[in-house]
Amino acid sequence: MTSFDEHNAALHLEGQVLDGGWVVGALHKRAAEATGGMFSVSYTVSHTNGRQGFLKVVDLVRVFGDINLLQLTINEYIAERDLLILCGERRLSKVVTAIDHGQFTLPGFILGSINYIIFELATSDVRIALSQGEQINVLIKVEMVHQLATGLRQLHRFEVAHQDLKPSNFLVFERGEAGSEGKIADLGRAFRPGAPTAHDAMVRPGDKSYAPPEQLYRHEYPDRAVRRYAADLYQLGNLIAFIFGGVTLNGLMSLRLSDDHHWDTFGDSYPEALPYVTEAFEGSLEYLRSTLSPLIADDLTDIIGYLCAPDATLRGHPQARKRGQSPFSLERVVAQLDLLGRRLAVRVAAA
Repeated sequence: MTSFDEHNAALHLEGQVLDGGWVVGALHKRAAEATGGMFSVSYTVSHTNGRQGFLKVVDLVRVFGDINLLQLTINEYIAERDLLILCGERRLSKVVTAIDHGQFTLPGFILGSINYIIFELATSDVRIALSQGEQINVLIKVEMVHQLATGLRQLHRFEVAHQDLKPSNFLVFERGEAGSEGKIADLGRAFRPGAPTAHDAMVRPGDKSYAPPEQLYRHEYPDRAVRRYAADLYQLGNLIAFIFGGVTLNGLMSLRLSDDHHWDTFGDSYPEALPYVTEAFEGSLEYLRSTLSPLIADDLTDIIGYLCAPDATLRGHPQARKRGQSPFSLERVVAQLDLLGRRLAVRVAAA
């Protein structure tokens, strides 16, 4: 801890009692592999009624010297807080929403007034859950991605695009005898019509490792629905690939693109890169198919294929397109994953 940190109220909340009866526990250490959340810190909190929660605190000291970044950080906190409240009011069962929020003043610090949001405390994120190895079988993974797709469908129904789906933003909650439940978390980069934020102007609002290829090539589709919701579809398919294959499509495609055509070096437009990206994508999809259990390989690669088409205007369930429905609706995707899980459960029970 630096001498500067000694004057940062956001780092000294352990033992404090927040409004509503929340007692702050130990400060969480930031994981070395963590991405995002550079201007916030977190704690575990316990309520006087025994309930536990996850406390996210805006760390304004980190941006105090830059008035523009300071205002940006405050605005993003307000936007996320308001969206979380809205999602909570609409009872989105597969989205992590705020259970409390507010301000707290700690005297004697440079910025003694802090803003915070409290969430339901998860058991782990999906990366940690998957590290349990054999305990996480194919059927459980299908249930996980069904819950993931359901959460994104709930957001899209209210025109919210998440824009930063990745393993650390898909949390697992243990429910005792009822098993585990997955929920989408962190709406800090979300898009919502009528609620503009500074990251709306970013070509790539989320983590580069999970971003769709058009964003990696810094291409913006003129149609907002394609730019926002089709990008979510790619991230959904990319995360499904990670859950089942332990690798992202981005990682697989990166290995198949020559230096001349790779997104880190390609100097021309995305339409010119698209044939090379498509070839790399198709090869990656076939590799993924070969690594998956035969019980789900064809179904899953079919789903990932239409969710992650390199041409974002072609993403979405084929039947939705054929019937003139929104190609970015997730109704049919959720139904297909539900059916896959039911069929798999029957086959597992009969084995």
